[in-house]
Amino acid sequence: MTNRYKRAVIEDISCHGIDDATQSNLLDLFEHAMKSIATTLAREARFDTADFASAPQHGCGGFHLIVSRLRADGRETWRGEFSKGDQQLTVFGCLE
Repeated sequence: MTNRYKRAVIEDISCHGIDDATQSNLLDLFEHAMKSIATTLAREARFDTADFASAPQHGCGGFHLIVSRLRADGRETWRGEFSKGDQQLTVFGCLE
């Protein structure tokens, strides 16, 4: 099965200054970005959430996202960092 069709699993999050609804929408964007990058050889990618068509209507506009591929103990995980002014969300996830 290719990475694009695997299930995204959020393992840990750290949030500062972001409400629950926006956090949930940002996590959806992270899952989408993680699946998209997993099919490439890229180890890191940077996005502006305005690049995602649904972001502005879900209150996610104006955030910057950095997604990094990590390897530990032979396992591939992903780290996402959203930032917008003093609002920050760090998320760790994997594809199963």
